[in-house]
Amino acid sequence: MPPESACIRYAPGRWDQDLYTIPLGGLLVAAVSRIDPPKSPRWPFGGESATEKRRPTRHPSFFAGALAGASFVPLAGSILSDNPSFPLVTHIRGLVHSHLWTELLTSGAKVYFGRKRPFFDTAERTGKAGRDDRLSFFSGHSSHSFAFATYASQLGFHEIKSRPVSWLYASVLYSTAAWIASSRAVDRQHNWSDVLVGSAAGAGIGYLVFNRVNSVSKGDLAVTVLPDRLTVYLKIEPDR
Repeated sequence: MPPESACIRYAPGRWDQDLYTIPLGGLLVAAVSRIDPPKSPRWPFGGESATEKRRPTRHPSFFAGALAGASFVPLAGSILSDNPSFPLVTHIRGLVHSHLWTELLTSGAKVYFGRKRPFFDTAERTGKAGRDDRLSFFSGHSSHSFAFATYASQLGFHEIKSRPVSWLYASVLYSTAAWIASSRAVDRQHNWSDVLVGSAAGAGIGYLVFNRVNSVSKGDLAVTVLPDRLTVYLKIEPDR
């Protein structure tokens, strides 16, 4: 096994790493989002017809998302009232990591697949189709709303002593996330498959990042990845 000096460690939530991993993540997201999608959609979206008419966004998903985000304030206040030593700033940075990874995966999928939005063919015939109209798969509204809902819900389940309260908070978050996601398909800004895949991707990332940050904040685990040619070793050790 390679020496310890060859270790590459990624520990979201550790402030000494977050000082550079968060900015680097932002730069990577910015770089990926500037890549142009392919001229023709890649498999499995080649040959799709996208002849729907563009519909104005009728659902105030932005405000619903802002309201859900604001709900983090009473959640944090409730947790801090029971546990003054709760690492709030650590989990705020964890949320940032969660959304960075969500955006990186979302942008990467969009620019790789280049799927047409449901109204693309109609808009193209009238000369109104733009670059963003070829970035349908998968839905960023869906992925980000479910990433937040999952991270915040997991935080509630782990830190709120009252189980009914934590379930109530989670149900409000997931209901809001589902409404935001579904509105993108109802308004024909996305296909339903874009919404479903985006929701699953966001929920998965939110869950994984929360558990990693939670382990780091409690000093339970630190994952060390050791590259050795084509082999990747995982070493689990107490966090320091």
